[in-house]
Amino acid sequence: MKRNKAIFAIGVLVVLLVFLYLSTVVYRSITNDRKTVTAVVTTVPKTVDADMFIIRDEVILDEASGGYAVSLAINGEKVKAGGEIAAVFDSKESAENYTSSLALNKKLETYKTINNQVKLANLDLEGLSNSINSDFFKMLDSVYTNDFSGISDTQLSFSEKLSRKNVSLGDEVDCSKQIEELQKQIDSLNVRSPKSTIITESSGYYVSRPDGYEDILTTADVENLTEEMLTGAFEAEKKEVSKNATGKIITGYDWYIATIISSDDATDIDVGKSLTIMLGDGDNEKVVAKVYSRKALEDKRVLLVFQTTYMNEQLATIRKVNGKILVRTYRGIKMNADAVRVDENGQKGVFIREGNISKFNKIEELGYVDNYVIVKDNTGKAGWLSQYDEVFISGKDLFNGKVIS
Repeated sequence: MKRNKAIFAIGVLVVLLVFLYLSTVVYRSITNDRKTVTAVVTTVPKTVDADMFIIRDEVILDEASGGYAVSLAINGEKVKAGGEIAAVFDSKESAENYTSSLALNKKLETYKTINNQVKLANLDLEGLSNSINSDFFKMLDSVYTNDFSGISDTQLSFSEKLSRKNVSLGDEVDCSKQIEELQKQIDSLNVRSPKSTIITESSGYYVSRPDGYEDILTTADVENLTEEMLTGAFEAEKKEVSKNATGKIITGYDWYIATIISSDDATDIDVGKSLTIMLGDGDNEKVVAKVYSRKALEDKRVLLVFQTTYMNEQLATIRKVNGKILVRTYRGIKMNADAVRVDENGQKGVFIREGNISKFNKIEELGYVDNYVIVKDNTGKAGWLSQYDEVFISGKDLFNGKVIS
């Protein structure tokens, strides 16, 4: 009996010791979790989010009288006064067949290009691969956003580039069957000539569909644009546009981007300065624009107007967008702002790990982006943060010379 009690007591003691050990480990991990990151020099963009309204001069094209119109130009295409921008057919079926034939012929030409690919000795495979990846992700974005307007062209571009890469790597590509099938489909449509064409009286950029905001703000309003006018434009309801309108022409080549942001965010934005504006997530929605005007408003805000002439298919249809202004770009070491400490002399710095010792290294701040501080790379300068230092971003009771277990 005494033996059993002794064994039981020893068992309880062992359990208590194990529990005490585990509790100590957990406590230390919670109260003194020292994590480090490697200091690496990188390029960090500083952007400002902004609701933007696009201001252009636009002319809505007349309806196709007594027929069905098919666009002959694509969105963002530059057209001349007197140019044909639409074909008119007697019946809906004829118009649809003509539209189908345009798409099929475009695909046919792509397959012919693929079939005629030759191996190129000095092809930039890395650049081509990046372009292929860009097209692939662009198609994924189209699916996720339910925007299929340009997915067909992107698919053709993707296929042509992929075949060029495969051929250069030694693969054989044969599209003879696809070419034959496409030609049969085109022939079966029995496409008829249009009964007439629509001629534009204005030069500019063609857009296939008006959005109903054409008269809300024009370039004539830019010079005296007020907060009330811009707010009214954002809140305005779009006007009804006839379904039979054959599109519109963006006249002139200057167009404007108007927005209101805080004066703190606009510190580096001066009239005449050129900045990059992101009007969407893709590279095709980036535009370099000059600061046309800057007006101070109440509550530490500013009304900004940017001017640009760059145009493409994506930009031609944008009106109201939550965009970004690239204010500046930093080149330095990016780290969590919580890692920054201040020594007894008021000098800012961070603790780094050298072997099993913590050391305080001074820093020279370049700026802040979100919750990160961008620090100048002072590699080779004793006592200052250098690239590849192991920086403590968490952990209590750190001091210069502390031994880290």
